[in-house]
Amino acid sequence: MNLLEKVFKISQYLKDGDHYVREQEFQQDPWTMKYVPELYISSEKVNSQIANLVQHLKSGNALCSIVGGQKSGKSYLMHILRDGLEEDLWKYTDYDKVHVLFFNPEKLEEYSLTNYYMAIAGEVFSKHYARYEEVIVELKRYLEGNNVLLVILLDNFRSETLSFILRDTAKLLKPLKNHFSCIISNHIVEVKLCSNGLANGGIKHFSYTIRIPEVLSLEEAKCLIQKRLSYALNQTIVNETDFFSERAIETAWIESQGKPWQLISLLEDSYTYSKNQGLKLVSHNDVITVSKMFDRSTNQDGVEDHDTFAIQQALNNFPYRERQVCEYLMQKDASAKEITIYLYGELPSSDYRSKYMGTKSFLKRLKDKNVVVVKDQSGRSLIFGLNPKMRAMFTQGNDKRESGITDKFQMST
Repeated sequence: MNLLEKVFKISQYLKDGDHYVREQEFQQDPWTMKYVPELYISSEKVNSQIANLVQHLKSGNALCSIVGGQKSGKSYLMHILRDGLEEDLWKYTDYDKVHVLFFNPEKLEEYSLTNYYMAIAGEVFSKHYARYEEVIVELKRYLEGNNVLLVILLDNFRSETLSFILRDTAKLLKPLKNHFSCIISNHIVEVKLCSNGLANGGIKHFSYTIRIPEVLSLEEAKCLIQKRLSYALNQTIVNETDFFSERAIETAWIESQGKPWQLISLLEDSYTYSKNQGLKLVSHNDVITVSKMFDRSTNQDGVEDHDTFAIQQALNNFPYRERQVCEYLMQKDASAKEITIYLYGELPSSDYRSKYMGTKSFLKRLKDKNVVVVKDQSGRSLIFGLNPKMRAMFTQGNDKRESGITDKFQMST
């Protein structure tokens, strides 16, 4: 079963009367092991919205958006959609080929219309053109002549860049017509910027908009956990209480304030923590312990809470194992050996050496990164991956700040 069906069950919601799903698969490189993302959230209201989104995308000539609050899971959902659309969108269309491109600020560091269009040409044609007008002409000729659909996902663009990239994307819709669709993620407070960008590109409004739920009820949280486990284990029926106690689930829901991203993050780390302790069931105490280890709250009433959340935001941009290393170092000072055992448990000597050398190499590379070293009574902690503004905030002296993290930690770089 493909990802769009397995996660979102979109065939139940598609409105085509004669709809069918092509079951044959593309030929794939047998030496490639593709990463299948975890289930973010699956519910009636989300699944039906994803199906409506695909309904618009699959026919071309659509510009859609995913809207949510801070840390609501917009980027997580965009990454799942990217993988799902790359793998399976062609099965729902009459096109002979589908290109799915993903852009974020890291891939377009210095934004301009020319850089954006050249990046598209680079991924579709593996070729550089002298002028962006040539890109439009070549895209039109290629897409129409070969019955191809181009889908672009734009994630995490902010401020003026968000408005500019929306304007320039909207301008592509007219010449490419039914061979082009786009999804863009944006924060709920950026609606005005989006409207300005669309208007400047000659479009009045989005073709379709998904609003990510801000808060889950306790029952929705339990359903989310059950469906994630079912998806991960590839089993139709899974009892979430075989993995989390009832009280643990309730505690995680309370600690996360029902916010999906925080709930998933807390449960994931609680499960890892419990497993490393040799326990078969995540308990209330496990959730409380992990919650205290690292606060996921977005509460910014106090400076310290805001600093903690900002650090977590930086860490979340790193791969899973690197994030675990950093979060572990924030709890205690540790050697590469200790970290390797913590991450992977007891291993055969041949496997251990490989994992150990990888961990040691990663710790060594931190010296070449934008690193903040935090020293407190429990030892040494490393905070890395911070942008210059965040780094400056954390390294300000006590004479410039009356309270917050620099009152409690000695900072050095």
